[in-house]
Amino acid sequence: MSRPALKMRSSSLPVPLGDRNWNGFVLGAVCTTVGIATWSFVVGTSSAYYLDAKMGAAAMLAGGIIGQLLITLATVPASTKYGLETVTTTKPQLGVRGSYIALFFQYATALGWNTVLMIFFGRAAGSVLEILGVIPPGARETTSTLIAGAGVVLVWVLVSRGSRSLKKIGPVVAILTSLLTIYLLYVLLSTYGVTAIANAEPLEPWADRLVNYTSVVELLIASTWGWWSYMGGIVRMTGRARKAILPSMIGLGVAWVLVGIVSLYAALVTGEGDPTIWAPELAGPAGGIAVLVFVAFANITSPLVGAFIATLGLSQLPHVNTRIGWKPLSALVLLPMFVTVLLFGNAFYDNVDAFMAFLGLMIAPMVGIQLADWYLLRRIDTLRVASLFDHSPRSAYWYTGGFNIAGIAALLLGSATYIAIMNPVTYEPHTVLFKYTTASLPAVLVGAVVYAVLSRLMYRDRADDGSAKEPAER
Repeated sequence: MSRPALKMRSSSLPVPLGDRNWNGFVLGAVCTTVGIATWSFVVGTSSAYYLDAKMGAAAMLAGGIIGQLLITLATVPASTKYGLETVTTTKPQLGVRGSYIALFFQYATALGWNTVLMIFFGRAAGSVLEILGVIPPGARETTSTLIAGAGVVLVWVLVSRGSRSLKKIGPVVAILTSLLTIYLLYVLLSTYGVTAIANAEPLEPWADRLVNYTSVVELLIASTWGWWSYMGGIVRMTGRARKAILPSMIGLGVAWVLVGIVSLYAALVTGEGDPTIWAPELAGPAGGIAVLVFVAFANITSPLVGAFIATLGLSQLPHVNTRIGWKPLSALVLLPMFVTVLLFGNAFYDNVDAFMAFLGLMIAPMVGIQLADWYLLRRIDTLRVASLFDHSPRSAYWYTGGFNIAGIAALLLGSATYIAIMNPVTYEPHTVLFKYTTASLPAVLVGAVVYAVLSRLMYRDRADDGSAKEPAER
């Protein structure tokens, strides 16, 4: 493997077809590694507040598959055809400067999820040390914080090696994760039995059963939106779209949901979905330590992918990739996470629900915009790749001052639609429409329709590739 090939992967520039050496198994393993982490348990526990075991599992699978299908359709075509990462693919829809909004989405997603995982990594490791008697009980919180900070440093060491770490670690973690999930399910079934789990009531459901079902579907769709920012950097390592669709759907649409369902069952019968709490109680010290060690390890590998993707996105800024090397750039990406886990860890972890709402609010219309651009306007066929990396007014995607007004308007109106249907902070529906449509899907639809209509009205003088040169009217 040549050194230039490795350098190209650690860059936002397109990956040449000859360097895309990930097969379906490696891609699926990496996707599974990304998906299965602490958030699987968090989402599963949250679902237990609304639905029982049977309906909850059905709603979780439905939401995960729907969300990931839309993300796959929006991201895979451009990334696999041209070897592009996610932020770069948004320039036709948002403009050269408007794509910085997508860069913010990507960075905020990676920072948010990875901070949660690092905090959980520290807590899991601290619990292991406490069970083993290495530290006294009173030192657990301080020890967990320090270990979380050390975890961020470890992620930086790994991500500085580029995509080699992802390819080597992904398959191992995916296999171990599957074994862990089976073991956790075995512990639950052997302790409580199928009947107890099936008969367990939801923790705090709404009065309307349909609202409960839709709430879980929405929760899973909104959680899945986080994969949008990851997808381009991962699937561009494959050469064809058909090689990426099934692995990404299984890894990011199903696998992490199955782990979340185990957490759903645990929360229903124990009132606690966090395996670092209930697994040691049910499985004993030895089984509990095994779970904690693996959870800690899994929560290192997933941030590795997130940090890698965030660094790729930041490197597409003008002059960044030429002036700052990959290692210092990845350090800058991880610095806010390092500060957060050391100083504000508990406060951040306790407000993760608001973060998931942010994902649905902003990324849902972005997915709709890309779907409209690739499939309705058919711009995927004649994308000007060179213009994607031209940050001057000469770029075909400069539009008006570097912004595609159609895309920005669609993004704002799609987000407004989400807020009109559901409160993203309290997670309370504003209208009866919610229980029939969710909040995310209307936001996707509005983003797609507004973008397609405004693109046709505002940019009539179009190049043969579908990119706009100048607005028809000013």
